[in-house]
Amino acid sequence: MTTGSDDLHVLLGAYVLGGLSDDDHRAFSEHLRSCRQCQTELGQVSGLPRLLDLAGPEGGPHLSDEPVAVPAPLLTDHDDEHLVTLLDEVGRRRRRRRAWLSVVAAAAAVVIFAGGAWLGPQLLSPATPTLPTTHVAAAAVAGSQVRIDIALVTRGWGTQLDIDCEDMPTDGELALWVIDRSGKATTAASWRATPAGYSRVTGATALRPNEIQALEVRTGTGEVLAAART
Repeated sequence: MTTGSDDLHVLLGAYVLGGLSDDDHRAFSEHLRSCRQCQTELGQVSGLPRLLDLAGPEGGPHLSDEPVAVPAPLLTDHDDEHLVTLLDEVGRRRRRRRAWLSVVAAAAAVVIFAGGAWLGPQLLSPATPTLPTTHVAAAAVAGSQVRIDIALVTRGWGTQLDIDCEDMPTDGELALWVIDRSGKATTAASWRATPAGYSRVTGATALRPNEIQALEVRTGTGEVLAAART
């Protein structure tokens, strides 16, 4: 149902011909009470339904055996032209409205598709915040060829220790020891050596990174293989 004044004005032709829905008929009747332009135009075309009733299937009077009187013209040439113009305007506005709605619908579909394509992966793969991380390389002691990199990741509960080891002993137990500022050493991770001499282990300590003085990788017998100061 249309509600704007201009939209209601274009319903005049359908109103005269009885082609409006109940809601549109009610709305146009309310509009007609206060619109002088529509009142004037309605007076000019109000005889159209009667004229159509008098027209035959071919647009002329019904044929009969008895001569029929030709009714006096209800519409002038000026009124006919005005009616044609009015109906053309109704059709043009409705075609323009349908075209506009099609464009809006297409644009909305593009926006929804693009938004879904961007938002979907965000919902399925929530971003993981980057945590403060410090990397230290543990220096091998004399006689050792190990290569060890330790990442200190700040956590709310302390420090996560990600250990990458290469050229390590191929048997026995290994451990990462954390030494605090007072010199106290505690075990943060332990693992068994691999035949390839490569290990990737994650350890943990309640100490914060600024509370750690040094890190040591030791064998199961306590021999230090590499050490790093933070």
